[in-house]
Amino acid sequence: MASSRVSKVKGKVLDIPNPPTIGTATAGAESASVAFTAYSGGKGGPTFSYTAKSNPGSFTGTGTTSPVTVSGLTAGTSYTFTVAGVNPTGTGEYSSASNSITALVGTAYESIATVTVGSGGSSTITFTSIPSTYTHLQIRGIARGSRSDQADGIVAQYNSDTGANYSWHEIQGSGSVAGAVGVANATYMGMQDSMAAQTGGASIFGALVIDILDYANTNKYKTQRSLTGNDRNGAGYVNFSSGGWRNTNAITSIDLKALYGTGFAQYTTFALYGIKGA
Repeated sequence: MASSRVSKVKGKVLDIPNPPTIGTATAGAESASVAFTAYSGGKGGPTFSYTAKSNPGSFTGTGTTSPVTVSGLTAGTSYTFTVAGVNPTGTGEYSSASNSITALVGTAYESIATVTVGSGGSSTITFTSIPSTYTHLQIRGIARGSRSDQADGIVAQYNSDTGANYSWHEIQGSGSVAGAVGVANATYMGMQDSMAAQTGGASIFGALVIDILDYANTNKYKTQRSLTGNDRNGAGYVNFSSGGWRNTNAITSIDLKALYGTGFAQYTTFALYGIKGA
């Protein structure tokens, strides 16, 4: 039953709110969005805000309108939710329980920055002022190089470090031949065959995905892994590489350059994302 507590607000005595009608709960990344319909029966005190509460765990979220987001849930766990109205007198009765949802894994990608090369090309693409609020970083891109004779690779350097503090290795294949290469004490992180050649045409690009793990962790060296490839008129290559940067500093900037040529052709695009969660 509703509490009989009352209080005076600007000279008026308020009763606690009546419960709203529960709606549909929708799963999110370690969270849920809980919909409801406000009570409109004319009895009870006014509602200033709403509180949604989970079962199990009693995790709560607040808001002034539907839906209310409840965060802090455990991925893979099933929850139901109830909602109550709140005013200065107190919290009213909770609604009936919602449908059951299972919280999703909290690995959300958020865009940090995107760079697209303009006319005339560019020798270097740089991401700076990278926040340390994520768990990992990912770079996705399409690239065409300045070389007219053949495809090119891409190199990465962190925090403007040009010292021999990188080591990397890769395996590559064309569908008919395969190879491998490893480099120790290099001045960059290498990713071969990442860019299409100029002779491939203006609409032909290489593609790549680069993961930089635990980039903000100051207690370990940094690990990079990449999947890249390019087309050579039906005879392209696919490459998988991984390597390390022997430095415990958080990565705050990344420079991308051509491995052999002078740079990147127009319309080359790189997008940097932050990854939350495990």
